[in-house]
Amino acid sequence: MKKRLHLKGWSKEEIADAESIIAKAETAKHPHLRRLESSMFWFILSIGILGTMLFALVLVPIFLVSNNAWSYFFTGFFGLVLGTIIAITVKDLHWFEQHHHIAVSLLIPVIALFNFFIVVKKVNELAQGAGIANVHNPLVVGTVYFVFFVLPYVIILQMKNTGR
Repeated sequence: MKKRLHLKGWSKEEIADAESIIAKAETAKHPHLRRLESSMFWFILSIGILGTMLFALVLVPIFLVSNNAWSYFFTGFFGLVLGTIIAITVKDLHWFEQHHHIAVSLLIPVIALFNFFIVVKKVNELAQGAGIANVHNPLVVGTVYFVFFVLPYVIILQMKNTGR
């Protein structure tokens, strides 16, 4: 925040005054508001994890009938969609601290990596059993999802930090 305010032309005294006002407001928050903020964090985290699991299941038929290029495209697309939704939701939550951002931007994709690993491995077994020649690398699919999920989060936070 200091950096953004300084870029906007605020003096050090004005920035210090703003920080003290914000700190005073944070300590005066009603307990219900604190619980609401905590609940909102867990809700966003749950939506991200459940959305990732849902997307992995939606991709099962795509993995069965398509080659690697289309599988990577759809995996990246779904990662980008969910990542954008979560990044837009989180960007204006001023009370989100560094550990909240780390949890959302890394925990969900890491869980997705494991989730996609398991789903793609099972899809490969199913495809082999059915005589379908499409075999996908679970680690690559999970990594594609991870990168495209985190990408909008990094871009939106970078824009927020530079004041755009």
